Amino acid sequence: MTTSYRLYDDRRDDFEARIRILTEEEGGRNYPPYNGIRWDFRYATGENSKVCFMLYPDFYYPETGDSWREMPVTIGEWLFARMYCIVPETRIRVHQKQVRPGTSFYCVEGNRIVAEGTVTRITGLFEER
Repeated sequence: MTTSYRLYDDRRDDFEARIRILTEEEGGRNYPPYNGIRWDFRYATGENSKVCFMLYPDFYYPETGDSWREMPVTIGEWLFARMYCIVPETRIRVHQKQVRPGTSFYCVEGNRIVAEGTVTRITGLFEER
């Protein structure tokens, strides 16, 4: 029997998303992301589009649901991630109100947008922690 590996086994993810890492030419990264990175997350539209929030992505293989253990070359390709809201207050006050399937967002490092994404599915966002 195969056991699925998840980066954050001890807590439920809040939502799933597909994310595309921008190429260097687009102003993005020159090396792939990794599991455990803490990105600043910014909504693409709406009242919170200028505010950054802390989220952890858990990149996974959609065929198996297993988290990445080694980072494949992924710049410019669509990736799949389980997203974890880090700050409980903003999880309730902001993300529960704004995250829906189809919501667009950016991943930011410093003052640079390095990735774009779209929420694909709500998972544990509305469950109590």
